[in-house]
Amino acid sequence: MDNIVQIRPYDPKDWEELKNNAAEDNHGGIYYPSVVSIKDGKIVGYLSIAQVPMVLCWQHSQKVGPLDSVRLLGYVEGALSQYKHFCFPCDPESPYNRLLPKAGYSEYTRLVKLYIKE
Repeated sequence: MDNIVQIRPYDPKDWEELKNNAAEDNHGGIYYPSVVSIKDGKIVGYLSIAQVPMVLCWQHSQKVGPLDSVRLLGYVEGALSQYKHFCFPCDPESPYNRLLPKAGYSEYTRLVKLYIKE
């Protein structure tokens, strides 16, 4: 049975093994694990399920100005104040790309694709 992936809740005691095994496999980072996968008694992966809220939005390009955007961002931060981290995907053409770094957001520069099950 050890050769089949087992899944169990993440425990903070898993951190070192998880981090080291991911680094050994050239994986760039571990983000807010909720479960770990184990095979042959070793941690071989993790999942982060619903650990980081994600903000998706649209604002009219002609009718919502910079001050409106700051107000909306303030609302988002207030609504998510109980969370230490959250994710804000942003279209490269969006004016929010200029605002988010000024508001203290860090850009995740590793290229990823976002998949959505509809």
